[in-house]
This record gives sequence, structure tokens and C-alpha cells, in this order.
Amino acid sequence: MSRLRSWIAAGFLLSSTNTFAMSSPPAPELAEPYQGSVASLAQRCVGIQSPGTGLWLRYEENPGWADGLPSYSFSGESATSASLFYMKPSRHQHFLLRDASSRYLGASVTTIVRAAESANDRTEWTLESTGEGYALYNAQTGLQLAHRIRNGELYFTSALDLLSLNKETALNFVELEGCADFPEVAVNAYGDRDALKGNVDLPVRGYIDAHTHISSYEFMGGKFMAGEPFHRFGVEEALKDSAHLHGKDGSLDLIGNLYTFNDINNRYDTRGWPDFPWWPNHQQMSHSGYYYKWMERAYLSGLRIMVTNLVENEVLCWAQSRINPASWINPNSCNVMDSIRLQAQRLRELEEYVDAQAGGPGKGFFHIVTTPQEARETIAEGRMAVVLGIEASETFNCGLNDYCTRETIEAQLQEVYDLGVRSLYPTHKFDNQLAGSVVESGFINIGQLLSTGRFFETEECAAHTHGKPMTSGFPLIGDIPVIREILDAVHLNPEYDESRPHCNQHGLSPLGSYLVNRMIDLKMMVELDHMSDATATAVMDIAEARGYSGVLSTHSWMLNAPGGAVHRNTERLIEAGGFVAPYNSDATDLVRRVDRYLDILADTEYLNGVGIGTDMSGLGGQPGPRSDVATNPLLYPFISEFGIEFNRQVSGNRTFDFNQDGMAHYGMLADFIEDLRQQAPVRTYEAVMTSAEAYLQTWERSTAAGVTEHYEPTGLKDID
Repeated sequence: MSRLRSWIAAGFLLSSTNTFAMSSPPAPELAEPYQGSVASLAQRCVGIQSPGTGLWLRYEENPGWADGLPSYSFSGESATSASLFYMKPSRHQHFLLRDASSRYLGASVTTIVRAAESANDRTEWTLESTGEGYALYNAQTGLQLAHRIRNGELYFTSALDLLSLNKETALNFVELEGCADFPEVAVNAYGDRDALKGNVDLPVRGYIDAHTHISSYEFMGGKFMAGEPFHRFGVEEALKDSAHLHGKDGSLDLIGNLYTFNDINNRYDTRGWPDFPWWPNHQQMSHSGYYYKWMERAYLSGLRIMVTNLVENEVLCWAQSRINPASWINPNSCNVMDSIRLQAQRLRELEEYVDAQAGGPGKGFFHIVTTPQEARETIAEGRMAVVLGIEASETFNCGLNDYCTRETIEAQLQEVYDLGVRSLYPTHKFDNQLAGSVVESGFINIGQLLSTGRFFETEECAAHTHGKPMTSGFPLIGDIPVIREILDAVHLNPEYDESRPHCNQHGLSPLGSYLVNRMIDLKMMVELDHMSDATATAVMDIAEARGYSGVLSTHSWMLNAPGGAVHRNTERLIEAGGFVAPYNSDATDLVRRVDRYLDILADTEYLNGVGIGTDMSGLGGQPGPRSDVATNPLLYPFISEFGIEFNRQVSGNRTFDFNQDGMAHYGMLADFIEDLRQQAPVRTYEAVMTSAEAYLQTWERSTAAGVTEHYEPTGLKDID
């Protein structure tokens, strides 16, 4: 029947002159068409065949009907002469079609089909299954691709062409072999991924990174952090040369150079894909480490849960928007709530993109969850659960210079809850109308001045608290002659007793107490890191009075007790059933950081699980190679406890070795976990590999908490 159908189509279709073409030779045999869903075309190699003529789509260097510019036409008489297209999803049911010579099927600025040299807006296609083939629509123009049968021409059809008998718009996709691979970062992990599946009714085996910033490429106006977790045009765009943001040799990366290297004149090679001569590396802070393939490698090592914090800092955003010319054109809003909304949207887009790469909704490894039960189900399916949090100083626009009331807090708290946020920081780097933060000298104290109108106001710490050192004078320039006298005159040279550590005078405010109580009502989890001693004490008073476990410390930003011991507020958090995760460090040092919490957990009824918080791309550095790698290296390849074999990670032309590069990007978390497995005592490794379950149990205790009355700690004061 297929031969007869082809013969009829080739010999008896009406021509443009309304005559029969009886002398045409028999058409080529129709191949077996692919009949799966549109989403399942992801990553497949196809040829495109005309169902009417049997001819195959192939590249034409100089077709006369396309103004002599390269295009494609149905002129191939066999599959061997067809162009082979790699089907790379750009989003749900959208694809880039890239041939073996790295050209893309695309549209011109007119309605003519072109062969494009690189991916762009006009090379993206929406596909629909018609039941008789696939229809293609250009995502930029919305026009449908059609085949003019009389001459094999591809063109874009319009409403005026709907009655034509000389075209076809449903085309056969035939799965073939021989496509050129689409440019992509390698995972370099091999094995049975079903080993990561489990039973939803059994404890989760694996670890949590309780503090990440996947969406931070959109913060500070979206013009600070180079590199993106994904891009619909692929890795060549997502991880491109950062000179467009950071200038030649990183000369415009002013905040990144100053904050990371304390050198505004630091210079580096900005090139990204495929060479990566300098970034990513474990020290730098102005390039994202979260490309989705890097995250996939980490997930394959047993990463069960990622908590990713939507992040913004109005002061740094304001500074970036003025000192870097790249920020003068189309910057994102510096308003915290605007930024949070945008970042939540980007994470949903990332989830859709990862699903599209795997063949459709629900098939990717990356899944945003909003309940502990949904997290358990996701993990049991062999996927990674992603939890959204917020870390910002001006959350709900409650900076000291903002308009912030119970009513505005209520409305915006409900808004972020509806966005999927389940944990947040009442305060971050600077004081706000909700609470006082941990004080910091230098660069952060300048930010405190810009954010609040004053430097940190400190007092002597309580006997049970070890505070922070503070330096007198305006940071960086306060001791320069003449400038010092000017700053003294306008009271901008703060004075601190440099002989002792300092604590913030300010604690939780009545507005902050309202927020914490309402978070408990909504079963959200409260992050205590970055809180002043007084703030953390008041929050724990509320949590204990209400019998609430949903309190967290996820990257070592709670104050210590004198001598570096665990602070009483951290002990209270653990004893309440909360969850702790120290800031990540190399395997040797992490033992100390984990074990200090385990010593407290051992005396509680709670699971002895302690996570890690990498804080990558959140203005936080990562651990480098261990000091003894020369004599005691991590050996490649290694096999994880889940039976997955890992080799050195390859990104384009760059090969990353944990012994040389440390935690250069998020994919190296897999190498870190194996290094911890080999170097740390069993007790420490087991605590980390039990941490996902421990977090889930804290979350479950929070969601199961009964209805309790609001509790107001004593001594609350407005912050002004």
C-alpha cells in the first residue's frame, strides 16, 4: 500500500497548471515513520520524508527559489542522501533541528526557509503530531512549514494558501543513525539509574544540599553572574564568554573582583564554552556553577534534595547597576520581590527544560516540590526533589527605608507561598524592619550604611556568645588623610572597640515576630542563619513555645559560643527537632563541622543526619583540593555506593579533576561525596548520607504541627 500511495501521489497530484503529470517516475519507497509523541522526539536522530512523494529533505547549497542562499528541499531520493537532524528540545514541544554539518533548519527575515549557521530565534520550531505526521511551526513567526510538492520547495504557508492542493504540511519523521552530537556538557557517569529509585514508605538514602542559589544569575539586575543553568539555544549560549558582562579580561567584574579577591584590578580569561580556561573555579563568585548537566552529575551521586534560595541584595544590585556599563541596558529590577518572582519563574522554566531533554513532563531528574510527601514520591521515582527558599535582606520590601506593615507582609507571604516557597530568612546581611542581622565589618558594613542609613550599631556580646570583630572608620577609605576629616565631620567614621568582638544591638521586632508566627501557621520553615544573637534567641523562644520543629541552620551562619563551641541557640534548634547543615568544606575539615552537630543530636530522639550547604553562586567560595592530594588523591574512575561509575568530568575542551580543581562547579559535588566517603570516618559519611531523610523528618514534623496560638517574646522593639 505504501508503494501504491507514493505512486498515486507522485503521478496524479494536480500540478500548478492543473494538468496530470503521468510521465513522472515512481516515487521512492516510504520508510517506516516515527509515530511517538512530540516530546519523545527529544535527542533522536531523524530524517524528514515527504509522505506524498517519498523524497527526503536535504541541504541545498544554492536553490534557485531561495534567492540563492543555503536552504533545504525535498530532493533526496534515499535516506542516505537525506540531511540528518538531531532533535534538541529547547522547551516543551519546541525543538532545534541541527544537521550533521552543524546547520540549523530555520527561517529568514522573509517567509523563506534558511539553513542557519547558529541557533537563534528563527531556528526554534513548535511541533504538533497530526496523526499522519508532524506539523512544524516557526516559534518566532508562528507560521507553518509547508512543502510545495511540484518542486520540493519548503516555504511558510499562510491563511491564503489553505486550499492549495499542491502542498503538504504533515511530514514524516524517520528515525535514523549518524547524526552529529549536539554540543553539550558531559555527565561522565555511567550505570543503572534505576538504582536511584526507592520505596516511598522506606527511609531515603542519600544527601541534601540545604543551601544553593541556582537562580542567582538573575539577581543584582541579572548583570553580575555570568553563565546560566540552561538556555533554549544550548550550552554555547548558556555558558558563553562572560566578556559581555565582565568586560575584556574581567575588567568590569568590579564587585566580583573586590568581594572575592580583594583586588579591583584582578584580571582573568573570560572565555567559557568550549575552553573554560579560567572559570568555573572554586574561588570565583561571579560565574554560575549550576549548569543543568553539572547538577545532573551531582544528582547521580545520591543528591536527593536541593534547597535553592531565591536571592537578592538591593544594595549590591544598586551598586552593580551604576558601576558596570553592562547593567545600563535592560537590567532586571533591583526590587527584591520583583527579583523573587522572576527567579521563581526561571526555576519553573528550568524544570520544564530538563523534562523536555528527557522526553516530556515528569521525566527529568529535576522536580520542584512543595510538601514532604511529594518529595518522598519524587525521590522514590529516582528523581531529585527541589525545595524553594528565599534569602534576602529586604524580603517583602521590609528594608528600613521601605513601607512594611502586617498587611503588606501577609499579602506577600501568601504570594511567595503560592509560588512554592517553603523556607525563608527573616533577615540576611543587613538590618531590616523585621530583625537585626549578624554584624560584619568592611564591605558589608558599607552595605549596611547604604541599606539602612547607618553603620551597624553594636554592643558587647552576652557571655554565651562569641561575636564578630569590627574595625573603626569608614571601610576602605576612612583612614585616608583629608577624606578622614571630611567623614568625621559628617559622622561617617564609625568607632568600635577593636579589643573585643561585637554583637548587634537589634533583635526581633514586632513585625518580625508576626512574620515568624505566620510562617509557623503556614508550616513554613524558618532559617536562623544570619540572625543576630537577640533575633535568634527570640525566634527559638517562639518555636519552643509553639512546639515547632521547622527551624533550620543550613550554612554555618549562626553565631558560635566562646571558643568556637556550638551556640546555645543552635543546640536549642537541634533539640527542637530542627535541621542543621554546615557550610561545605574539604573532606578533612567537614568531619569537624559535621561531628560537632552529631554530638548534640546523639542526645536527642531525632535522626542523626547532618547535611551540607554549598552556597555556590551565592557570593560564597567552594573548597579547593585537599592539602594532601599529592600523596592521597581521589582516584578515577570511582564507583558510588549506588553503583554508578564516575570519571573525570568533561565540559567541552576542559577536563575537571577534583584533585586539581576542587569544587569548581556543581558537578564536582559527586567527586566531593566520594572523597568524603573515602577520607571521613564512617560516622561522618553516614550522617551526610542520612541527611535527606533527616530534613524530610523535620519538614514532616513541621507540617504535622497542630494549631497553636501566636507567641510574643518579651523585649520586642521596632528597628529604626
